[in-house]
Amino acid sequence: MRDIHIIDDVECAVTNEEMDRLTEGLTAKAAKVRALHAAGVSTGDIGRYLGIRYQHVYNVLLRAGLIEKAAPPVSERLPLSGDEIIVAQVGKAGGIELPAEVMERYGLAPGGTVYCQALPEGLMILSQEAALRQVTALAREKMPEQAALIEALLRTQRDG
Repeated sequence: MRDIHIIDDVECAVTNEEMDRLTEGLTAKAAKVRALHAAGVSTGDIGRYLGIRYQHVYNVLLRAGLIEKAAPPVSERLPLSGDEIIVAQVGKAGGIELPAEVMERYGLAPGGTVYCQALPEGLMILSQEAALRQVTALAREKMPEQAALIEALLRTQRDG
């Protein structure tokens, strides 16, 4: 088991001495980023050690092809034609009544929850699955190191 060390008040599994040894002889920060990543040092720890932003480390790794920008699997993506207009009725209580084929296609059930997002163009209605996909994609893009944790929490919330 590795010892935990502190860099800028944050726990780190690799000591500064180990990182010094791993980057010995390297002058460019990008080369140091690649070497530390190859040794299994986390993106956040690399940034703290080198005194650069997480985004800088992430961009170096992305450009070097050492990590990939996460994208949802093709099977999870809905076709976005933008051409389809769905006509629905608003009931007296404010509920929206959608045609049965639309309910089936988008995985909606009577009494189920949908999420409405107010946009400048109007109101966007999302099924729970679509909302989860949107949040997961945003997490992968904005917080790639935390995406797995966020996905697990969302999955637990949805399934539990």
